Amino acid sequence: MSSPEPSTDSTESTEDATFLSGIEFLTGDDPNLGSFLLTIGAVTCVFIALFQLGPVEPPVSHLLTAGVLIITVVSAGFAALLDSLGYFDSTPPEQPEASADTTTTEYPWVPSAPVSASLPPMLNFDAELQALHAHYDGDLPEQFDPFIAEYKRLKTNPSNRSSIASDLRADLNPIGTILDEESSAYDNYERISEGLFRYLGDAADHFTATEPVFYNSTDTAHDVVDINDELGRAEVTIDNDGEAIDIDLEIEFYDGDTLLSSRSCPVGTVASGQQKTVDTDVFIPAAADRAMTVITPAADS
Repeated sequence: MSSPEPSTDSTESTEDATFLSGIEFLTGDDPNLGSFLLTIGAVTCVFIALFQLGPVEPPVSHLLTAGVLIITVVSAGFAALLDSLGYFDSTPPEQPEASADTTTTEYPWVPSAPVSASLPPMLNFDAELQALHAHYDGDLPEQFDPFIAEYKRLKTNPSNRSSIASDLRADLNPIGTILDEESSAYDNYERISEGLFRYLGDAADHFTATEPVFYNSTDTAHDVVDINDELGRAEVTIDNDGEAIDIDLEIEFYDGDTLLSSRSCPVGTVASGQQKTVDTDVFIPAAADRAMTVITPAADS
């Protein structure tokens, strides 16, 4: 299929636009036919007066005056040509309205003040609030107002989060009363509630840890039951969903429900939202059939 030939009208329009834009130095940025003709007339009168009343003697003065009149006629014809091309009818493009402040947002829970420290994962309810916002077609009921106000304060006051989180928990109750427990919106409400409950509870619950992975003396991974009475190595990955805190890790070995031994090691500071892998040597008792991890805040925290 052959490609369409370029439009003649389009080419001519482009040439006209190029030509007209090239004479703006004569007419200015905002051309007007009346002012252009007035300028030509004024210049013509000045030169005729200069040649007729000045020191130039006839017939030279008459020749110069005739030249000025010829230039005036040509200039008037040039103005008529520009007017036929619509040059003097063009209006300056309308200035677009000032765009909205880029710092504003359609989400009422986003504070306008800078946030000095991000929320820990268990207190970051932006996704849940966005889902609820969509559930109500962008118009959250008034029951959300106290919660939104406190949530914005939570984002901008990192040193007072425990107190604000307690107030948030109370402000959440009216929201639960207007939601259908069978709806997906209620699921978002419950996730917010669980996050607040967890944050206000034991600091040890702010962490999650993987089951330990054990390696024998040849650095081969095995289940704990397959490493018998031997010094090995354990790897545990810890996620912190709360505030930054110093913690200790303890690995406990059991025979059924009987605690056989444990290995405690300091982990150090785990930042908010950070994942940290702990690698430590452990002695695995001969009768151990399972192991579990226990995370506790460090004694000096």
